[in-house]
Amino acid sequence: MAFSQPDSPVAFGGSLNLQDALTVALDAAKAGCAVLARGRSRLARVRTTTKSPGDITTELDAHSEAAIFARIRQAYPDHARLGEESGDSTGDSGASPYRWIVDPLDGTVNYVHGIPYYAVSVALEVDGAAVLGVVADPVRREFFTAVRGQGAFCNGRPLDVARRGRLDEAVVGTVVPPPKWPGMEGYLAQFCAVARSAAGMRRGGAAALDLAYVAAGRLDGFFVVSLKRWDLSAGALLVQEAGGAVADIDGNPDPLHANRLAAANGVLLPALLERLRSR
Repeated sequence: MAFSQPDSPVAFGGSLNLQDALTVALDAAKAGCAVLARGRSRLARVRTTTKSPGDITTELDAHSEAAIFARIRQAYPDHARLGEESGDSTGDSGASPYRWIVDPLDGTVNYVHGIPYYAVSVALEVDGAAVLGVVADPVRREFFTAVRGQGAFCNGRPLDVARRGRLDEAVVGTVVPPPKWPGMEGYLAQFCAVARSAAGMRRGGAAALDLAYVAAGRLDGFFVVSLKRWDLSAGALLVQEAGGAVADIDGNPDPLHANRLAAANGVLLPALLERLRSR
């Protein structure tokens, strides 16, 4: 069974200097983190909007995204952008093969409730494939970074996925969908199938950070069925560049085809997918 693995940075980066782009991505993520850090002191006064039960946004999501894209546009005005708050937009010169994917606050519910597990996620995709990613944890001041073909790091330290090959020894992270999500029953069947086999289950509430934890070997595996590309693009690249693999749960060759994603090391992932597909 083939899983998605990193490809050549030359093929995907084209003429773009990916190290320069990574510096911009880090600067942009830090700008978003600064907005969130300032907002923590006035959480009681932050305006919150409910998109659907269990799915909320705040004014700080939008402010963080604006700060992130301001830095990116300063460096790359012609690149396209996709943000959770602002949606899809072309670059200043029209269509571009380069597109920045941003989640300005992954884990909004945690943030609003004062739970210190949330992140800023920034990815750059070329023709739909991620070539660099940053997942920034403003609470722990951990900055997870990856450039395709060049490895994954946390604050400059190389990352490696955990090497456990048995599901009954593995701790698996997941994202529980909002209560009214139409696929909830199917998800719960998958959750139970994995929970009956794994050593433990964890629900952190921020998928980008969960994937960074897989890359760092803190979680052995992860799966999600209910999120969007901005939640997953940077984190999926982190896992790949840390020696792991990602796959579409339903078997599509593109692991982000429907954002129904599983991640682990290459030995453990088949067992995780077997349980997810057994419902």
